[in-house]
Amino acid sequence: MASFGHGGNAKVISRENKLQYEKIIDFSANINPLGAPTSVKKAIIDGLDEIEKYPDITYFELKDSIGEYENINIDNIILGNGAAEVLFNIVKGINPKKSLILAPTFSEYEEAVRAVNGDIIYYELKEENNFCIQEDILEHIDDKIDLMFICNPNNPTGVITSKDLLEKILIKAQENNVILLIDESFLDFMEEDLSMISYINKYENLVIIKSLTKFFALPGIRIGYAICNSLLKEKVEMISPAWNINILAEIATKVAVKDDNYITESIKFIKNEKEYLFNELRQIKELKVFKPSVNFILLKNLRNMDLKNELLKNNILIRSCHNYEGLNNDFYRVAVRNHAENIMIIQNLKNIFEEYVNKE
Repeated sequence: MASFGHGGNAKVISRENKLQYEKIIDFSANINPLGAPTSVKKAIIDGLDEIEKYPDITYFELKDSIGEYENINIDNIILGNGAAEVLFNIVKGINPKKSLILAPTFSEYEEAVRAVNGDIIYYELKEENNFCIQEDILEHIDDKIDLMFICNPNNPTGVITSKDLLEKILIKAQENNVILLIDESFLDFMEEDLSMISYINKYENLVIIKSLTKFFALPGIRIGYAICNSLLKEKVEMISPAWNINILAEIATKVAVKDDNYITESIKFIKNEKEYLFNELRQIKELKVFKPSVNFILLKNLRNMDLKNELLKNNILIRSCHNYEGLNNDFYRVAVRNHAENIMIIQNLKNIFEEYVNKE
């Protein structure tokens, strides 16, 4: 059964709450607020006649574009209809009996493991440590674990794990025949090079997942990929359907990864708006605001109210984090949007808390 415990479900929310979908400002989905590149939209329009043909079953040109973008050999690339398909296929290919998962983190890691009847051990990220991974995670890695997941930066906390710590984890995992899957779906938003892709050839137990839908604002297109060693790639491709990437997704990807102006502008825009939104939110004393690294911010509501429903009264949708392992009803995730919309959510939050205080 499909899970609806994610952000980006504005249509479902609008239907359930009898709201006009077109009026909802969706802060629940961590998508680039600049929207899809103009170059991509033009390429899709120009390429519409291509829908009458099958895609190249080898996806050579698509993999070549991604390989150039990531500076990686195309033989290391696994494609998927969104990062979610890649994730589920990789877990199915590994078929882990026991997996180590952070708590809190992206829920689909757990869903993928449950789908193959695997057991899960959680490594608890503690609020007093600002939800950062500590070196004691090394004590949890042993030969009873088959697979472990690290989202970097982590969703929903926004915390970055350093390359130094990740390599220590990789070494301990390799010693115990544990595969480490690192999800780098949000790293493209950052100026610094924090990717572990260059370690792929050094550590055969390393798998990296990427999603192009977040940074290039293409969630409706569905395109994702993994980078890993050839042995695992063969296992995964044996269970992946042919032609799983549609022709328009292929066109969009090949153009998007070459749009250097859009990439540069997006990184600069997100950096500025992220800092603005964070600084404004932390002025609201009823909120505890965790420092973000990319295009979303974790909040803790210090008042006893349903903040999501209060904002929804004004057509603003945020992500409740109550269904993340390790969090509760007090936690919410807010995406970074354009400046006018960021001002709007700040003012609405101030109004909501002012009204709440006045009623006390």
